[in-house]
Amino acid sequence: MATLLTKFRALGSTFSPFYPTEHDLQVYKRLTEELGAPPNAHICRFLGAEGQHLVFLGDSGTREWARVQRLAAQRWPGLPHPGLVARDGKTMDSLPERIVYDMLQGLLRRHMKLDVHQPILQQAGDYRADMTLRKGQASLFIEVVGCCGSDRITRNQKEQEWLQRFDKRMAFYRAHAIAPVCIWLDQFAQPGTLRKLCINLVDAIALEGVRS
Repeated sequence: MATLLTKFRALGSTFSPFYPTEHDLQVYKRLTEELGAPPNAHICRFLGAEGQHLVFLGDSGTREWARVQRLAAQRWPGLPHPGLVARDGKTMDSLPERIVYDMLQGLLRRHMKLDVHQPILQQAGDYRADMTLRKGQASLFIEVVGCCGSDRITRNQKEQEWLQRFDKRMAFYRAHAIAPVCIWLDQFAQPGTLRKLCINLVDAIALEGVRS
């Protein structure tokens, strides 16, 4: 981040590293439109160079990130709202969950259901899936890992604790020979690929529901 500060200082006193640039706002807008919800700074970690300054703003504090959201909303008032509330009014546990939930809800076919935080097994209700895609007797469990990417690298104690809780659920799945679909944080940096995955999940449960 020192390199970022050096670059901004070189631009002169009229530029502040704690304000989003035009590039930042355009990246934020694009991701918001493609994901169906505004990204958070954690998702921007996986954008590479184009998300570097957005990550810096997110790490700088809630005031700096709120400024990004506010300026984008003022400039493009039609953008989806930030936060955890899905399009149908359901409040999710995390932004990545909201994004996946909204994507899947928009793809559901006749007789399909998308449950949230329901027990993986009724006889063992302590372990709940983030989401369960159902049709008939067929079920597909989905875990949204919002604390880190598929490299499993965490940056702080809270993310480590979230990953440990996820690992406990995965151990439960393995013990019962269940294979959930895991969606990692880095996948949100590629919205087109994420949407294709959601389409494939709906196709898979549609086929499985016919067989069951």
